[in-house]
Amino acid sequence: MSEQTWGDARPIRIVLADDHALVIEGLRTLIDRQPDMEVVATVYDGDELLAFLAEHPDVDIAVLDVQMPYSGLRALSELRRHDHPVRILILTAFADGESIQSALQLGAEGFALKTESPTQTIDAIRQVAQGRLVFPRAAQRWMSTFGRGTEHTPQLSDREQEVLQHLSRGLPNAEIGTALCVSENTVRFHLKNIYDKLNVSNRTEAVAWYFQHSGKSV
Repeated sequence: MSEQTWGDARPIRIVLADDHALVIEGLRTLIDRQPDMEVVATVYDGDELLAFLAEHPDVDIAVLDVQMPYSGLRALSELRRHDHPVRILILTAFADGESIQSALQLGAEGFALKTESPTQTIDAIRQVAQGRLVFPRAAQRWMSTFGRGTEHTPQLSDREQEVLQHLSRGLPNAEIGTALCVSENTVRFHLKNIYDKLNVSNRTEAVAWYFQHSGKSV
């Protein structure tokens, strides 16, 4: 996944995927008012999403519901299997543990709850575009209790713990490097070691591990 943070003059290109027309129209209306965002497509199931993204690899963010036909999680799995660069913001009515766990394992960049203010979804889109990880408090609370204390805790170095703490705040590599006064390459080196030690494969799984074992939410 690209570590590019948003600084382009062009708007953030977004595709909305949800089988509820009212949800899509409400989000689209709100996004259309944002000068830095553009809805390039709306689709109603995961199959349509995959077909559109196959022809439009330049989409920046897909906002997708987990419970639509040909589920959002299944579509996310296919996108990751084919290394599509689009960033994923999961939109769901419930912060249920099974959906959160699956989306984390598949490397979603964030979650937005339909029960929250639409402006929070807009803010989440901007954060994901900037390379941040976004988790609502309900998801953080679930992660902080799920599976804690059930497995061996790997020994992370002090620097690796610092990197992981900054990662849990949603920071992209460049900002982690600035905070720790090290280069992005050094941050990537530490992240690789963290992934290996935690037996995870991506940033979101590493953050989930942090919340599970620290018992914290931010």
